[in-house]
Amino acid sequence: MMKKIYFLATLMLLMTSNFALTSCSSDDDPFITASENDEPRILDPYFPDWVDGQPGVFKNFSRDLNLEATVVVTPANFTTVTWLIDDEQVAEGLTINHTLLAGEYTLKVVATTTMGKETSRTSLVQVRPLEGDPTPGNDIRDRQVVPGSVVKLHGTNMDKVTKISFGGKEAVTTFVDKGDKSYVEYTVPADLALGTYRVTLYDAAGNVYGGNKIVVSNEAPEVLEETLWEGSFNVTWGTPFDQLKDQFPNLVKAGKIVRAYVNGNGQGAMTTAWWNNILTGKGDPERGDIMISGSAVLEYELTDYSMQLMNEQNGALFVGDGYTIIKVTVE
Repeated sequence: MMKKIYFLATLMLLMTSNFALTSCSSDDDPFITASENDEPRILDPYFPDWVDGQPGVFKNFSRDLNLEATVVVTPANFTTVTWLIDDEQVAEGLTINHTLLAGEYTLKVVATTTMGKETSRTSLVQVRPLEGDPTPGNDIRDRQVVPGSVVKLHGTNMDKVTKISFGGKEAVTTFVDKGDKSYVEYTVPADLALGTYRVTLYDAAGNVYGGNKIVVSNEAPEVLEETLWEGSFNVTWGTPFDQLKDQFPNLVKAGKIVRAYVNGNGQGAMTTAWWNNILTGKGDPERGDIMISGSAVLEYELTDYSMQLMNEQNGALFVGDGYTIIKVTVE
């Protein structure tokens, strides 16, 4: 009899303890106890801190994948979540599954309660191009353009690009082969409003690629150039421009850009004193003279090989025929 009483007392004690634990757990659950009057919070996932006034990177993935994420918020029953990319809403709800072209984007997640209280998180999303994709660079001269101007867009695999679009306007491109400095050239639509636009690239098959952003401005970006020579020098086959022949190796270095501002009707090239192309080392007929018609700029971004050629072949010249050099600069 005593054993039965002891067993029943123990059972009742266990049931009471289990009820107390269950009640305690329920009372501590923020998703049950939070009300519509509480401040909204984004509990998960972690969004990186800002650094030097710039948001951190939340996701980095290749363009064959989607932007996928899920958030946990409180008060869960009274909160709506919206997802914005570059200030444009692209999804609503606790999850996002969104396709993006290659480039960098600003992601903003906003949690709003039924009482109008709001919190948000802002971060960057970086989408990598696939191998072989046209991938523009970030040269400021390519990224800040003036309506109606003819501009360049440097990058890798740019030979695949046949058209470029931004701001609802399109422009046909022309590929210029400069080795690892190749680019496409196009005319910025003259009626394009000033502002910042996301760039889309197209190939001949109609495939689209991301090109990040471009700024359409009234002013072209300022290029910091140092004038090495200025005047008027008529270049002919018998009179190459030799005013800086011996000084060039001391005035420039690898990575610097030498420009000769010219006008006329003829052809020309920057060469060593042995008349070999300053970039390739090749002589005529493979020297690669540039045809000149009217005003033009002969531009050469020097390499370590360029400097080696200058030192081994007695400096540098501008050769050719039928044009006048008015200024030589280095950037």
